[in-house]
Amino acid sequence: MPLFEYRCRNCNSQCELLIRGSAVPVCPSCGSSSLDKMLSLFAVTSEGTQLKNRQTLGAQQRLSSQRTRREREHERHDHHDD
Repeated sequence: MPLFEYRCRNCNSQCELLIRGSAVPVCPSCGSSSLDKMLSLFAVTSEGTQLKNRQTLGAQQRLSSQRTRREREHERHDHHDD
């Protein structure tokens, strides 16, 4: 049974979920099924591979943070137009 990493589009939380068969994953924080599957990092055995995986994870987190910031700015802009 595969273990997948997801980011919720609704509450922006990240989680790992064990998905069986045709089950639809849902966010454990808010219950939304609006999830993006993230690139999973595999088990590592060397220092070089561990460093590369940490850099990849850091880049994913920065990208997620930038998206969230843009979404908040967009929402603020929309509220000012009312």
